[in-house]
Amino acid sequence: MILRSWARGVTLAAICTFSLSSGVILAKKDNHPTPLPTYQYPTAYNHYLQPLATAIDYHSGMIYLFNYENDKLIIVDPTSLSGWPGDIPLQHTLLLPEGNKFFITSDNTPEHSAYVIVLNINNIDWDAGTASLSVETVIAADNPGTPTEFPYVESVNNAQAIPNWLIGRGATQIHGPTLLPYSDFLYLTELTSDRVRVINHKTNEFVSGIDPIAIPGYTEQTHGINFNQSGTIGLGTGYYFDNSVIDVYKPNRQTGELQTIGQIKLGDEKRHAAFTHHIYWLDERYALTASLQLDKTSLTPATTKKIIPPSVWLLDTVEGTATKIIDDTNHPNGKGVFRSASDVAVVNGKLYIAEEDSLDHTFANDGYISIFDFTDRYKPRFIKRLKAGRELPNGFTTAHSIAPTPDHRFLLVISWFSGYVLKLDTETDTIVKVWGPRDGLIKPHGIFTAGNRRD
Repeated sequence: MILRSWARGVTLAAICTFSLSSGVILAKKDNHPTPLPTYQYPTAYNHYLQPLATAIDYHSGMIYLFNYENDKLIIVDPTSLSGWPGDIPLQHTLLLPEGNKFFITSDNTPEHSAYVIVLNINNIDWDAGTASLSVETVIAADNPGTPTEFPYVESVNNAQAIPNWLIGRGATQIHGPTLLPYSDFLYLTELTSDRVRVINHKTNEFVSGIDPIAIPGYTEQTHGINFNQSGTIGLGTGYYFDNSVIDVYKPNRQTGELQTIGQIKLGDEKRHAAFTHHIYWLDERYALTASLQLDKTSLTPATTKKIIPPSVWLLDTVEGTATKIIDDTNHPNGKGVFRSASDVAVVNGKLYIAEEDSLDHTFANDGYISIFDFTDRYKPRFIKRLKAGRELPNGFTTAHSIAPTPDHRFLLVISWFSGYVLKLDTETDTIVKVWGPRDGLIKPHGIFTAGNRRD
């Protein structure tokens, strides 16, 4: 049988094997293994996939560069860079796989637009703890002082709060950067409005004739358009109260346009889950999402009898259906989702959930990482929940985002509120590196590992 790589058009007549002990790919030729060339990765600039992650700090405005292979951290003050637009509140990052270029988004202020700032990484000396960055382009996304367009919402019970961290910042917020595979496009979503922004990352410009994309009933309060590996389907979250649908798009890889296909509801009109932060694709057809909302708000329709508490859902993009596969639990040792489920990832046959205490009336008292056996995707089996003061650092709260490394060996889990970035070994399910307040982190956010498609 002849295997073909459709991405490269290469015929693989010989079968390759992988030596786990040496990490060297061996090509069998006349039954005599011949080592293929290997490469060294001393810096982030040799056009190969890099063990690099980027993030920003909400509080200090610093830029973080992480090397997750050798556990290094470099902190850069961006205001020292020529061309940096000023003292602005930062939000997210997106890093290209080669590790030589990344994008940072900022919020709008009365003096500044919301920006997309393009940075070149010219050199990194991990041993010396220094990095040479330069501003390539600053792209203005709006006008200074542009207000938010959040729907007005009030609390109606003691279970569901309306926290200030979400609605209290009266400015444009650009979230959810993602890459469309097999294209030159990256997508960003203005959470505070109904606009999806499309940038050509080769030219560093908004795509003329396409950007911005605003589709009534679809693009409001979206936290990223997440694409499957082939770039044929995009899923948009509903990152706001009482938004219980996942928007389904067909992207055009030549133009960047998004065509709506439909919406997938998490439940039905009487009982549904709401407020989703991220999408994790399992394959070309199926994806996962998880919900944060705890109970009803003033936006809850009169026809809704119950908001399904935080839970995990399997999305079928062919049938257009959502199946709840993990329910909630009311105990930290329970076999379900205990706190609001912010992010999910599936690696090495296990499902990891970042649980954050962010939506009730006592904000950020705790936070967890829960782990499930994912052998049966319709019936995940609870393994354990990592807790502060035990598996997690003392004072850890609000597990927010999970960034898998491309080889799925590690997860980088970020808590913007308690100031931690954790490196979790997926073979042992233990925390093997902690970056936190002692390292200078205050409120890290927007972590992105080179080789991923989304923040």
